[in-house]
Amino acid sequence: MPEIVITGLPAILLAFVSALFITWYYIPKVIRVVRERHLEDKPGFNKIHKKEVPTLGGIGIFGGFIVGFLVGVNGYMPGLSYFTAAAVFLLFVGIKDDLVYLNPRKKFLGELGSAILVALFTNIHITHFHGFLGITGISVVSSYVVTIILIVLIINAVNLIDGIDGLAASVGVISSLVFGIFFFLSGDYGYTVMAAALLGALLAFLRYNMSEGPMKIFMGDSGSLVIGFTLAVLAIRFNELAASDGAILDLKSAPAISIGILIIPLYDTLRVMILRLRDKKSMFIGDKRHIHHLMLRVGMSHRQATLYISLFNLFIITVAFLLDGIGILLLGLVLLALCLIATQLLMLAVKRREAVEPYIIEVTEVTEVTKVG
Repeated sequence: MPEIVITGLPAILLAFVSALFITWYYIPKVIRVVRERHLEDKPGFNKIHKKEVPTLGGIGIFGGFIVGFLVGVNGYMPGLSYFTAAAVFLLFVGIKDDLVYLNPRKKFLGELGSAILVALFTNIHITHFHGFLGITGISVVSSYVVTIILIVLIINAVNLIDGIDGLAASVGVISSLVFGIFFFLSGDYGYTVMAAALLGALLAFLRYNMSEGPMKIFMGDSGSLVIGFTLAVLAIRFNELAASDGAILDLKSAPAISIGILIIPLYDTLRVMILRLRDKKSMFIGDKRHIHHLMLRVGMSHRQATLYISLFNLFIITVAFLLDGIGILLLGLVLLALCLIATQLLMLAVKRREAVEPYIIEVTEVTEVTKVG
C-alpha cells in the first residue's frame, strides 16, 4: 500500500486545523483534572489575580501544537526529532514550575539545555548578520553562541510578558501569522507548517484564557516557554531565509524586522532589565513594572490592555516592513524610538490618573500570574 504524503497547502491547513481542534478539545479535560486535584494557581506574592484559577493550559497548547506540526511537516525539516525533544523538555520544565516552584536559575539551565540541543543538532542557526556593522557571515563557533543566546533571550522575553489574560498568546498569534505568511509566500512550507500549528493551538487556547467563567485557564510556564522557544526558531529561520535570497521579499533589514515582529516581549524585557539594574535589584525577582502593569494602572481592563498592545505590535510590524530600506541600525533606532514615545505617553497617563486617585488602585479582575524573573 503506497504511503500517503500530504504536502503544500493541504499540509499547512491540516496542521492548523489539527492543532486548533486538539487544543480546543483537551483544555477542558486539563481544567477538570486541575480542579479535581486542586492544582489551581493561587493568589499570592507578585500575582494579580484574586481567585484560584486552573493553570497548566500549556499542556493543551503543546498537545495541539506538536500533533499539528508533526502531521503536517512530514519530510520538510531535518533535525525534527531534536526540535521536538527540546520542546518536550521545556514543557516538563514549565510543568514543574507551574506545580511546584522552580528556582529561576534551574529554569534558566533548562532553557539553555534546549537551546544547546537545537543549536548543535539541527540546521537552526544564525549564520549571517546581513551586513550589520559591516558583518555578513560569521564563524561556526560564533553561530552556535549567537543562536543559543537568541533562543534563551526570546524564551525568557515571552515568559515575562505572560502577566495578563491573552497577552502572551496574542503576541504568539501575531508573530506566528506574520512569520507563517512570509514562509508560505517564500515557498518554505516546513516552517509554514510550524507557524500554522502554533497559530491554531493559540487561537483555541485564547477562547478559554479570555473567558471569565468556570472554563478559564492560564497557560503557565508550560505554555510560555514552549511558545517562546518556537517563536525563537521561527525568527532565526526568518533571518536565515532572508539572507539566502530564498525569500519572497529582498529584505535589507531582516534582523530589525524580526525584532519588530517580536517587539512586545523584547522591548518590555529590555526595559524591565534596565530598571532592575538601575535600582540594583535581582534580575530573577519579578516586579510589577511591565508595560501591561502600567496599562492596568491607567484603568484598562485586561482585554483592553491586550488589545491595545496587540494593535501596537501590528503597527510596529507595518512600520518595520515599510522602512526596510533604511538599514538595520536606523530601522532599529526608529522602532526603539516609537516604543519609548509610547511608553512615555503611558507613564504620563499613569501619573495623571494616580494624581486624581492618590490611593492605591486595586486590580480586581481575575488575571494571569505575573512571571518570576
